[in-house]
Amino acid sequence: MTSGMRELLDTWEKDFIGFWHRDIYLLIAQVAFMKLAIGLIAILAALCIPPGAGENAAGDNAEYWSSLGDRQFLNGSIQEAAESYDEALRLDPANVYLWVNKGKALANMGRFQDAIACFDQASAINSSYVEPLFLKGIALSQGLKRDDEAIAVFDQALQLDPSNFDAWLGKGMALANKGDYYGSLACLQTASRIDPLQPSGWNNEGVILLQMGRYQEALDCFDKALLLDPNYEQAQRNRDDTLQDMDRIIFLGSR
Repeated sequence: MTSGMRELLDTWEKDFIGFWHRDIYLLIAQVAFMKLAIGLIAILAALCIPPGAGENAAGDNAEYWSSLGDRQFLNGSIQEAAESYDEALRLDPANVYLWVNKGKALANMGRFQDAIACFDQASAINSSYVEPLFLKGIALSQGLKRDDEAIAVFDQALQLDPSNFDAWLGKGMALANKGDYYGSLACLQTASRIDPLQPSGWNNEGVILLQMGRYQEALDCFDKALLLDPNYEQAQRNRDDTLQDMDRIIFLGSR
């Protein structure tokens, strides 16, 4: 493997982590938007009652703590968000979404084993809910490097939802970590067929094609990613590096 190839693989691994973090923010943003009105009502209500009483009202309101955690997460205050979700779960321990959101916060703090425990708790409450499964798979693969376990979890998610883009993408990542580029490519191609408007799918497919020496196909994938998101820095770097590698091969072949 050339140094250029190694750098591209490193870039791919970092991009998958970046994809995961972006996806977590997007998913939690949806929850925040759904609960924003409730959270604002709770805050406004607290402003209208005597000091101290508002704290007691908030302390007994799971929705207040959940919305506060969502806002803290989106603002980058991850530790505080996890603590707010703990308060919400104290009041509403059977809320599957709170367990998922707490798991996301812990994963962003690098506490992958604790995050997995939260995702497992969410799955125990609602075994048909796919999100905690593919998030657990990503934590196992990218956080703990336990790719065989991750693949099994992604397969569980895909049994529940065969068209889940994130599960196919995550399984492709785990297979690539094991050196199974053909299996990885098949998963990533499936992900891109399911949602061809996701630039991360095309970018990661391109990196695997590059690992397999299929330069032009890789370049086409990076172009598709950039067409969907012209500001996608990882895809642009991968495209530039691919062109350099292709030029280098042409130069060496002409000597």
